[in-house]
Amino acid sequence: MINIVLASSSPRRKQILERAQIPFELAEVDVSERLDEELSPYDMVKVLSERKAAAAIGKVNKPSVIIGADTIVAIHGKILCKPSGKDEAFAMLKRLQGSRHSVYTGVALIRMGEQGEEERAYVIDTTTVSIRPLSDREISAYIETGEPFGKAGAYAAQGIGSLLVERVDGDYNTVVGLPLVKIYDALKAWGIDLSELWSAAKVET
Repeated sequence: MINIVLASSSPRRKQILERAQIPFELAEVDVSERLDEELSPYDMVKVLSERKAAAAIGKVNKPSVIIGADTIVAIHGKILCKPSGKDEAFAMLKRLQGSRHSVYTGVALIRMGEQGEEERAYVIDTTTVSIRPLSDREISAYIETGEPFGKAGAYAAQGIGSLLVERVDGDYNTVVGLPLVKIYDALKAWGIDLSELWSAAKVET
């Protein structure tokens, strides 16, 4: 089984792989997320995910697949990235409450060969999320938990923010930050079959 490297500092993406009992190495990367504001949500997550995966290449010294990922929220053509402070978080949540929006997660896969040769593939997935109606008091109280910061759209569907989410239409893991089923399929297309790990997995019940 080829070595898998997660190029991310996100504990949420790490947890997704751990829950699926997929062995991986962690390569934390710090890259600029500044981009041309004219890019579409699709192109934005593709570019940023590749930027993150590419930043980990120098940290890999054996055949591996590097996984880089990025997630953004978009509503009515407006892209919502990570809030810079309380006021921006409030504005984002005010805009999202009582409506539906799209969550885009892009994944770049870089396969490193024995001689350092590279092969790249991309996964882009979109999921629709409905946020229930929220009062200003609820929004302010949620912001005070600190959870909205560092999260696209100023909420975390897997944390306290799960109380804000009314409905998810699509892959929940895409909302959290890693569309694992599509990654599984992309790896399988390269001849990397993660099902080989299942026989060794012992699931606690």
